[in-house]
Amino acid sequence: MQKSYTILLKKLGKEITRLRKVHGLTQQDLSAKCDVDVRTIQRIEKGEYGVGLHILLAIAHSFNMSASDLLSCLKS
Repeated sequence: MQKSYTILLKKLGKEITRLRKVHGLTQQDLSAKCDVDVRTIQRIEKGEYGVGLHILLAIAHSFNMSASDLLSCLKS
């Protein structure tokens, strides 16, 4: 269970990094939009941090998408 959870966190982190770059945002920009510390964004992107619902929703909103669209990267 722990291994698959870690894999999912890393996948989500890579997708957030990809989307952030597509939208031309720095980690600092995204942290400001989500009202979290830049270190939190760094840890999320590395797959080191289990994202809470409020942060997940804020990140999705920053990319003008739903949380379910953001999480769809975990299906493949």
